[in-house]
Amino acid sequence: MEASAAPRFPLGVSLHMLDREQQVDTMGLLAGSSVKCVELWEPTFRKDDAHVRAARRALAQAGVEPRTVHANFGAPLDISSLDATVRSAGIRAVQVALELAIQMGARMVIVHPSSEPIGDGERATRIQQSRRSIETIAAMARAAGVRVAIELLPRTCLGRSAGELLELLDGVNPEVGGVCLDTNHLMDGFGALPEVVRRLGPRLFALHCSDYDGVDEKHWPPLRGVIDWAAFLTALRAAGFRGPFHYEAALDGQTPAERLAFLEANFSQLMGESPHSDLAR
Repeated sequence: MEASAAPRFPLGVSLHMLDREQQVDTMGLLAGSSVKCVELWEPTFRKDDAHVRAARRALAQAGVEPRTVHANFGAPLDISSLDATVRSAGIRAVQVALELAIQMGARMVIVHPSSEPIGDGERATRIQQSRRSIETIAAMARAAGVRVAIELLPRTCLGRSAGELLELLDGVNPEVGGVCLDTNHLMDGFGALPEVVRRLGPRLFALHCSDYDGVDEKHWPPLRGVIDWAAFLTALRAAGFRGPFHYEAALDGQTPAERLAFLEANFSQLMGESPHSDLAR
């Protein structure tokens, strides 16, 4: 990519992509790095008080914001389920993520609007169920002073297009509920990423950035697949997006330190600061 005079976005990363266990020592590695914020994966983040205090302290000392918390998801936690028990379990999983967000001082929770498979014959009904759940979740989030971002998902999941995401959020306060755009979830529609950004507009709250083969999600690092990153960055700037460019991608390296170094180098190349790098290989 050619260098641009446009300001770079803040760099964010899902902490579990650096270190599956999200250890406090790994948080300390971020001091002096380009990383400005992290996402916490709630299911594997230790939630005992001592660990939470140590994690908050380590991130504060590193100058890194714990910006988002990703709620647990899956078939037993499907908030679009017609089974009331499953739907309740999914809402409870989001509540747990909200509780961690409050403890860590994070500003947003990322939520999956469904699991899969979802057939065409039941899609409309499942959308209505998911909308009801999202309304409940948005009320919980507002009471907690936290925002909620519904993630764009692939294949037969709900929320697989900008239009469907906006339908799911219809009636939800736009100050509270928005979208997390995962760049490798559009399947063969990767060329429409700039249009998705334009259509979401102010509902675009967060990003999960990674690359793929244009067929199915891969979570490759940017510049390793089919996405036109220059066009995507241009669309983000035109839409006035000011949030972090957040990596949810498998990073090269055997240790958290090596993965962090790769992340920073890949981001520099993506922003046009090291155009001769071989990181796309």
